[in-house]
Amino acid sequence: MLAENDCPTVVHENVCVQGIVTILPSVTSGESRSQCLGGPIIGSCPGRLERSCSFTVSQNICVQIPLVFSATATAAPNGLVCGTPGTGECPIGVACTHTIGFYREHPDETNALITATGGSIMLGSGTGLSFIVTTSNAISVLDFNTPAPPAPDSPPYAGPYQVLYAQLLAAKLNVLRLIALGVQPCNAALLAIVAADNFLGASPEGGMDGASDVQEPLAQFNEGKALGCPPHCAE
Repeated sequence: MLAENDCPTVVHENVCVQGIVTILPSVTSGESRSQCLGGPIIGSCPGRLERSCSFTVSQNICVQIPLVFSATATAAPNGLVCGTPGTGECPIGVACTHTIGFYREHPDETNALITATGGSIMLGSGTGLSFIVTTSNAISVLDFNTPAPPAPDSPPYAGPYQVLYAQLLAAKLNVLRLIALGVQPCNAALLAIVAADNFLGASPEGGMDGASDVQEPLAQFNEGKALGCPPHCAE
């Protein structure tokens, strides 16, 4: 029975259930009959007298065995990861977005989101000036210090690209956070992220015009100003 503050969920695992089937022989006799073979014999039976007679009879049979496979599971605690204690009631997850500054100033939450998605987040499509973010470099990206290369290292593109990397990372972190809360990301955010990924993937070495324009919709989403998207979180 669930308590008031329990958090039920469902998990699954594919398993192969194995069992050993043992077939044991079974022979039972039905009602027996006897009949005379010829006439009576005067005197003893020829041969050696025995207390009983036995002989072997065999029969090929097909054994049909109905089987039902199932498995049971148990769950046991395996430890926990401690967070930061605070006063008051538990905060309620709110469908809202955070800015670059929040994720930069809260590395534990940033790294937890990156870890939950497999340990890395791709900024870009994998080509051009794309960059892979991990827990070891996420704060640098959010601090406008994406390494060069791939980031352009000279004007006029260096600054706009650094902002683009940071806004794109914050947007992807916001999407991950919304999904974790069970909220479907808004179309404006998804379109802005795809456009930014494509721009970085198509960027030549040294960069190209347009980074500022591409990052603007991301900033609108992160700041809670994008049409049809969640509002900005109270930070």
